[in-house]
Amino acid sequence: IMGVIMVYESLNMMEIVRGQGELLWGWLPKWGVVTQPLAFVLFLTAGIAATKRIPFDTPEGESEIIGYFIEYSGMKFGMFAMADFLETVVIAGMTTSLFLGGWQVPYLAADGLRFPWGWTVALPHLAVVLLQMCAFVTKVVAMIFVMMLIRWTLPRFRYDQAMRLGWLGLFPLSIANIVVTGAVLLLWGKA
Repeated sequence: IMGVIMVYESLNMMEIVRGQGELLWGWLPKWGVVTQPLAFVLFLTAGIAATKRIPFDTPEGESEIIGYFIEYSGMKFGMFAMADFLETVVIAGMTTSLFLGGWQVPYLAADGLRFPWGWTVALPHLAVVLLQMCAFVTKVVAMIFVMMLIRWTLPRFRYDQAMRLGWLGLFPLSIANIVVTGAVLLLWGKA
């Protein structure tokens, strides 16, 4: 997340989403996935690991009989299952807000659509708000689908493989991403 914070110069997620409403070179949305592609992959990987679901389900293996909540049933098991699914929705929402422009729709302004080649389409304010709400929900649902697709296709990592990925893969890449982002911002004169 640090690279995104450095690019958009705010810790406030609303300000980060508003910053992603700008256009790069007059036509490309300045979404976090465009400005920080490595951070997107790192955040998504760490987010999937934080949900403790396949392929990072080291606390309990759904494919085995024994898990840490095997003795729960009914409402207690339902609360564990609901918490797992809510973690997925929260990670998808954060990914949407930090990297996919949040509620931003490319070329959509408060008064309607403004295309880079000069065309404008006036829209009522209610239509703009509904488009932005639908855009956010669609992006969150798409991220949930991507996370579930990763779960369905990858086998479970062993504990040592998950630790190796985190410490020897994700951590050095995240530090390198921060250093490169700082260097690019210094070269562009934004820092």
